[in-house]
Amino acid sequence: MTPAARYAAAIEILDATLEGKPTEQALLNWTRGHRFAGSKDRAAIRDVVFSIARRRASCAAIGGALSGRAMVRGYLAQLEIPEDEVFGVGGYSPTEISNQEPPLQDLTAAPESVQLDLQEWVFKQLSIDHTQAREIAQSLRNRAPVWMRVNTARTTPDEVFKQLQSRGYGPQATAPVPSAIKITERARQLAQDPLILSGLLEFQDLGPQSACDLLNVEIGQTVLDFCSGGGGKALALAAKGAHVCAYDIAPERMVDLPMRAKRAGADIEIAKAPKGLFDVVVVDVPCSGSGAWRRAVDGKWALTPEDLTNYTALQQEIVTEAAAHMRPGGQLVYMTCSLFAQENTEMAKWISEAGLGTAVWARQWTPLDDCDGFYCAVFQTRK
Repeated sequence: MTPAARYAAAIEILDATLEGKPTEQALLNWTRGHRFAGSKDRAAIRDVVFSIARRRASCAAIGGALSGRAMVRGYLAQLEIPEDEVFGVGGYSPTEISNQEPPLQDLTAAPESVQLDLQEWVFKQLSIDHTQAREIAQSLRNRAPVWMRVNTARTTPDEVFKQLQSRGYGPQATAPVPSAIKITERARQLAQDPLILSGLLEFQDLGPQSACDLLNVEIGQTVLDFCSGGGGKALALAAKGAHVCAYDIAPERMVDLPMRAKRAGADIEIAKAPKGLFDVVVVDVPCSGSGAWRRAVDGKWALTPEDLTNYTALQQEIVTEAAAHMRPGGQLVYMTCSLFAQENTEMAKWISEAGLGTAVWARQWTPLDDCDGFYCAVFQTRK
């Protein structure tokens, strides 16, 4: 496919998302209907679609309409790519720009929230919660970094770094967490690398890696990962020598965890329902996902203030249920991938006031820390 044909595909996919299809589903549907597209074409189209989805408001403002075609025009303008190199050049390119279409608009005339690609209410709330709201919003317009966690129970970061370097992945080990390695090249190929398949390396963002690294979890302690999801934190805590019980209300989210635990040599039990008391209870609650909007772009435009309120009520319910599994003197670890104080610091205050534990420490990570937005607060119960 030519570059212009790829943009034509992106227009089709973006229009499907505007009709209500989740971005991943729209991409999959297009791929199934266009079997001729090679892996490089699919990867390039995916990059364009996600780049525009992250910048939906600004691209639409420049292009003069909320449509796939207008957003592609706005995106090209931001990249300073002439329209006549994409539209009307033949070879399955988008049709030529007509006189009936609006001229490109000046983005500086748009509201600040549009320039920063956030809903207006989100930007207002982010500005209340963070002194660097504008910088955070700018970061959310770009692709998220790819971070890996070295399984230090079986190998060393230095050894893995050397192997990644020799295979052209462009590794960087600049984080304060020894197990964390950033991938700057060929990240898509890494999923099938022997380092992954042998359990020596796992995909995990720097935020949860940092939180797990900071947790005071000792060899032989019991840990309940109450909202386990894919199991990244369960694997990280098992690598510290803990026995981990992983539970999720939607067991299908953990479908790959037994295989990943086996190849990592991790002591992880998959529970249909948690029983008994644990030294550490980790609760990564369902939330707005605002810290991960660079990856989960649909939530960026779908979230409402009512959704945020509903999440808070759900978080209180889940934390209360999880805290019942802490043994006296145990740790309750509250986590979100949110940037909102309502889900983070305000929830931490609620946990203390509800008598579920005494605050020990808390930390907020944002995209300015070269990772997704992530929050962790630790509480301890009386012995």
